[in-house]
Amino acid sequence: MMQSGVCFLILAMLLTPAVDGVAKILSAEHTPMMIAFLRYLTAGTIALAIARSTGRRIEVARGDRLGQLLRTALIMGAMTALISALGMVPMAKAVGGFLIAPIVSGLLGILVWREPPTSTRLAGSAISFLGAAVLLRPEAGLELGCVFALIGGALLGTYLAATRGAKSQTDALSTLAVQSLLGAGLIAPFALSTGLPVLTPALFLGAIALGGVSAICHFLTVAAYQRADATILAPFLYFNLLTAMAVGFFWFGESIGAASLAGLCAIAAGGLVTLADPRRLSLPVALRIRARAA
Repeated sequence: MMQSGVCFLILAMLLTPAVDGVAKILSAEHTPMMIAFLRYLTAGTIALAIARSTGRRIEVARGDRLGQLLRTALIMGAMTALISALGMVPMAKAVGGFLIAPIVSGLLGILVWREPPTSTRLAGSAISFLGAAVLLRPEAGLELGCVFALIGGALLGTYLAATRGAKSQTDALSTLAVQSLLGAGLIAPFALSTGLPVLTPALFLGAIALGGVSAICHFLTVAAYQRADATILAPFLYFNLLTAMAVGFFWFGESIGAASLAGLCAIAAGGLVTLADPRRLSLPVALRIRARAA
């Protein structure tokens, strides 16, 4: 169960920067609110189409409507902040600002949901965090785009922890459909305040790409947090930097140096450490001590 959750999250994190790349291109002509609106409206429509074609019902959790509204507001705020950052700073910095999300999610998982803070989980989170810091190579001073990215990361971390707490409420498809359409409805007054955009082929294809890949990533992320603790999954959120660096290099001309490669290795190492069972690691040591005593 835990391993499947990790695999789901890694796949989602590898796909996410592709959505960010499309959003970065669209941000040259459209507001962050409009891009977020199109993203979630399309994702919700896709979820409804899947439900209809498979005969599944879309359910809204009873007794959790306030929680659903709160989680939707959190994810919409996070994504709007990220899209704003993408239009202000290089993609690596915008995506990298989200590295605060695993820290927030992990801390809330321990403090609110009482998830056990094992030594391997804490060590894995620390190693991945250091790897992300090396990868990003933060400079002196803080740009407005970086501030938006950090705010978005904090909101995303809170959302992920809240999703973990709501794991028994609805299935992933219902969560995707309800949250995406509800989010599109919440942000619609702001997105459409200046009127409807001209539906060009580029905007249409961009909206389909945003919604389609977002639907996949959203489903994978919710499914992951239904199967594993937030503290276990926290380091693997950094894997989106792998694709972010690739997208930045091939799409926007950003280079990857030796420090970046070292950071990526540390991120992967942190994920592997998190998967380790501290009881199994301590067993060989205990056996050696017992053998010496004998």
